[in-house]
Amino acid sequence: MASTPPSPIRWWICGLLLLATTLNYMDRVALNQTSVEVKKAFDLTAEDWGNVEAAFSVAFAIGTISAGWLVDRVGVYFVYPALVVGWSIAGFLTGFSNGYLSLLGFRFLLGLFEAGNWPCGIRTTRQVLPPEERPFGNSLFQSGTAIGAIVTPFVVLACIRFLGPTDPEWWRWPFRVIGVLGLVWVAAWFAIAPRALVDRPPDESKTPAPFSAIFSDVRFWLTVSVVIAVNTSWHTFRAWMPFFLRETRGYTPEELQYFTVAYYLCADIGTWTVGLAVVAMTKRGRELHHSRLLGFAACVGLVLVSLAIPFVTDGYLLAAVFFLFAFGALGLFTAYFSLSQELSGAHQGKVTGTLGFINAIYLAGMYRVEGVLAHQLGRYEPILACAGLPALVAFVLVWKFWKTPKPANQPT
Repeated sequence: MASTPPSPIRWWICGLLLLATTLNYMDRVALNQTSVEVKKAFDLTAEDWGNVEAAFSVAFAIGTISAGWLVDRVGVYFVYPALVVGWSIAGFLTGFSNGYLSLLGFRFLLGLFEAGNWPCGIRTTRQVLPPEERPFGNSLFQSGTAIGAIVTPFVVLACIRFLGPTDPEWWRWPFRVIGVLGLVWVAAWFAIAPRALVDRPPDESKTPAPFSAIFSDVRFWLTVSVVIAVNTSWHTFRAWMPFFLRETRGYTPEELQYFTVAYYLCADIGTWTVGLAVVAMTKRGRELHHSRLLGFAACVGLVLVSLAIPFVTDGYLLAAVFFLFAFGALGLFTAYFSLSQELSGAHQGKVTGTLGFINAIYLAGMYRVEGVLAHQLGRYEPILACAGLPALVAFVLVWKFWKTPKPANQPT
C-alpha cells in the first residue's frame, strides 16, 4: 500500500523546533556570556563553576528521561509548550540570584525543564519527516543552539550599553529579557502545529518490541558513545571558552560577545551544511548510512583541530582553529540524531530521554573534573585541546560495528 505523502506543514513545524532550541540556548548561554561578572559577583572559583554546570547536568538527566517517557505516553502537543514555559521562568529567575546557592538552584530548575526539548524535538522530526529528510530536519532543529548563542551576545551588548558597563548589576538583565520570550513561542506553537500531525502514533508495520529490548541492541550502545562524544566537544567549549578568552587571552566583555557571534555562526553553517550534504548524497543514490558516515568523518576531522590550541597565539590563527572546531562540533549532532531515530519509532521519546540521561550524568562528572583541573592548573588550554578526541573514538566504533537492518517495506 502506498505511504501517505508527507504534509507540507512539516517544514513549518521544523521551524518551530528551531525557534524552541534557539530560546533554549539563549537561556542557557546567557550565563556563559556573563560568566566572569557572575563569578566575580558571588566570589566563585573555577571549581564552584564546575559545580554549577554539574547541577544543571544532573537536573538535565532527570528532566530528559522524564520527558522522554512522558512524550511517548502523552504526546508532544501539550508537553512541549509546558516545558518551554518552565525553562523560561527558570531563566528569568536566574536574574534574581543572590548568591552561589540560589544560582545553583535556578540552574538546576533550568536544566530540569530544558532537557525536554530534545525528546520532544527528535520525536517530532521523526513523526513529520520521512527518513531521507530527517538529517536536514535534525540540522534545522539543532541549529537553534547556534542561533541562540548568536543572538544572546547582542542581548548582552544591549544590556551593557543601556545600563553602562560600570553598573555591577548589568549582568542580571539578559536573563530577565530572554526569560519572557518563551510565551511568544507557545502562542506560535498552538497556532501552527496541528495536534493530529505531531501527536500521531508511529507507523509501525508490526507490534513493536518492548522498550527493554533496546538495551540488547548493539546500535544503542554505539549511539551512547556518539552522544557522549558530540556533547564532550560541544559543551567543553560552551562552558570554558568564555573563561579562556577573558581570563587567559584578555578579551573585553564586548570582544567576547563579537567572538561568540562569529563562533556560533560558523557552528550554524556547519550543521546546515552537513545536513544538506547528507540529504544531497542520499538523493544521488548513495546509501543513507554511508552518506551519514561521510558527514560524521568530515566533522571529526574538523573538531580534532582543537589539539592545536596550546600551540597557537592570539590573532587570526587562533580564531581559525576555534571557528573550524565550531563548524564540525555542531555538525556532529546531525549524525547522532539520525542514528538515534533508527532504534525505535514507538519508543523514540524514551530512547532520546535515556540517551540524554546517560549523557547528562556523564557531563555532570565531566564539568566537575574539568573545573577541578582548571582550578589546579590555572589554565584552560589542555581542557579545550582534548575536547575533540572522543568524537574520533565514536566514529571508529560506528564505522566498524553499526549494522543497519534491512526492512521489507519503507521504514517508518
